[in-house]
Order: sequence, then C-alpha cells, then structure tokens
Amino acid sequence: MQLVFEVCPAGQGRAPALRKTFNGVGGVVGRGASCDWALPDASRQVSSRHAVISYRDGRYFLTDISSNGTRLAGSAERLREGQEYPVDDGMIFQLGPLSIRARLVSPTTVPEHDGLPTLIPDDAFLELDPVQALAGERQLQDESQDLAALTMANHEALRWTDHAAADRDHLTVPELVEPARRVGPSLPSPLPTQGSEPFWSAFAQALGIDLDTLDEPGREVLAIKAAGLLRQMTEGLQQSLSTRNELKRELNLSLTHTPLQSPDPLKDCVDVSAALGLLLGAGQLGQVSAEMFVTRAYRDMQAHQVALLVACRAALRGALAAFAPSHLRLCFERQPKPPLIPRCGTYWRAYQRHYQALIEDEHLSEGLLGSDFIKAYEEQIRLISTLHRYPG
Repeated sequence: MQLVFEVCPAGQGRAPALRKTFNGVGGVVGRGASCDWALPDASRQVSSRHAVISYRDGRYFLTDISSNGTRLAGSAERLREGQEYPVDDGMIFQLGPLSIRARLVSPTTVPEHDGLPTLIPDDAFLELDPVQALAGERQLQDESQDLAALTMANHEALRWTDHAAADRDHLTVPELVEPARRVGPSLPSPLPTQGSEPFWSAFAQALGIDLDTLDEPGREVLAIKAAGLLRQMTEGLQQSLSTRNELKRELNLSLTHTPLQSPDPLKDCVDVSAALGLLLGAGQLGQVSAEMFVTRAYRDMQAHQVALLVACRAALRGALAAFAPSHLRLCFERQPKPPLIPRCGTYWRAYQRHYQALIEDEHLSEGLLGSDFIKAYEEQIRLISTLHRYPG
C-alpha cells in the first residue's frame, strides 16, 4: 500500500502543486532541506521537522513533532504531540498554512508502459489488406473535391510538421533511453543502518525496553518522547525539592546540606533548562556524576517523608508527657499558690487512672493520629489536587 500526500491547491479544479509518495517506508516532513519531503513555507509556520511518517503492520501513521502543531481539516483541536495518529484515505492534515490530503493507493504490479515510446502503431499494417484498400479507394473516389481538398490539407499538415514525433512516420529512430523501472512488491520498513545500530542498542539498554520492533522513524519519535519526559520529570523533582525546603523553613528546621563540593543543579539552578544542561554534560559538574545528584535528591525526599511521620509521633508523645501526673505535681509545687486539684483526692485519683490507661494503650498513637490527622491530610490533598486540575 502506498501513501500519497498532496498539497491541496488554492483554487477549485486545479492539480496539486506538490506530491510525495511513501511506498512502505516512513520519513520526515517539514520545512528543512534535510527532510524526506521539504515543504516550502514563506510564513515559517511549518517547523523544520514538523511530522514523522511511520509504516507498521500495513498501516501508515503520522506523529506531530512540531512547535505550531498539526490539525485535521475542520477541527480546531491539535493532534497530541509525540503520539502516533493513523492515516486513512481522504484525510486532510493542516500543517501551518498548507492543507495536505492523504491518499492510500495500491501499487501497480505491472507498469502501464516500459518507458519506451510506441514507434510502430497497432494499425500500421491494416492497409496491407487488399479488400480494405479497395474499399478505401472507392470511398476516396466518391468524395467531392472540396472534401478531398480538406483531406489533403490535413495529410499535408501531418507530413510537413517539423516537430512531429518519429513514430508518426512509422520510422524507428535510435535514441538513448533509461532502463525501465518496474514496480516490485512493497518492501518492509527499512531497519536502522549499521552505523546507528550501536547507538540504538545502547539507547534501548539505558531505557530497559526493546526497540527491535520499531523502524528508524519510530525510534526517533520514541527518543523525542523520552527527552520530553526527562525534562518534565526533572522540572517536577526541582519543584518537590523546593516545596520540601519551604516546609523546613515553616517548621524552623535546618536545610539539608550535602558534603558535595560541586553545585547541585537540581537545587541551585533556577530553571529546568539550566539544570538539564549541567546534568547532561553541557556544563561542569566537577567530580560528581549526574546520577549521584538524582539519587541523592530522591533519597532526601524519601528521608523527609519518613522523618515527618516520626516527628508527628514524637510530638504526640511529648504532648502526653506534658500532662503526666508526676509532671503536673512538679509544676504545681513550683507555683506560689498551689491549686486545689491535687488536694481533691477523688478527682486526682480518677485522673491518674485515666492517664495510666492512655499510656498502656498500644494503639494510642494510631488512634490519636487517626481521625483528625487523616481528615486534615485528605482535605489538604483535595485542595492541592483542585488547584492542579484548574490552574490559574
């Protein structure tokens, strides 16, 4: 199956100005000269590498990798960037100011002609039939002189046309022709070249996935998607570290300082582009690897979460200890005028029994941290989720 892309002309009934055929293989479409199909666009709305065409399992797919986006004709929504979109016959894609129609056609197994002009027409020897020649001669005799003059004029025009092709006179003129191009069966998608195979093997090993089922354009789309996810996760990690530092300042806790000599890109860089530039080797990191910075950041986040839970339990135990009968008796003795509570024996002994029961309860901390803690936690999660769902 062949995929034919045609740039729709501005006027009705006009032939397409540009056309590109994909025969069982993919390619890159864009404004750049290195693309498989370079589209002229003076407005520069078409990106240098706008879309990737891939072929898999007998179907063609279009993947948008542009900055301005790709839309279907008649729809205001853009195709999702980096996601494959199946191409069907008759679809019209909007790439900037250009409307491109997709046609799916079956390749001809036998060409209509072999590239050589027909030098001997099929009716060249019809006049050798004596019966037909006699009938033609009688018809010529029955014609009037006026009609004969018209016929002779037409014959003379055909005979003395200087630019007429040689096959009109049934003469074979030798000329240099190219070998005939015969359309063979559609080939499967080409595998990556041997020069790029070591790179893709190392790339697949680093991701931990199998790339053998993807062709070259499909692997390029996956690499672009992986780069976008890396940027998104790096930005999210920076925001998480910043939120942790704000919580520590709110609780009057000291900030985490690492013993590393090099600056930490995830903590010290103001934006994700600068952090990625240092992590990926565009800057200087000293003796510390990028993997070490990422590992340390995730460990700090995990330690912060566990420390918050332990601190909540310790604060609860400290609050209980502040109301212990022994601690209250010491506080009362230090006051200038002791209160009447210790001298009310019945109430004081009841309070001591109640406090002792609380202390001996093994599930005390879970119970006290249960209802109020869970309610406040879930309410805060709901508020933050609402802010993320409806930003601005």
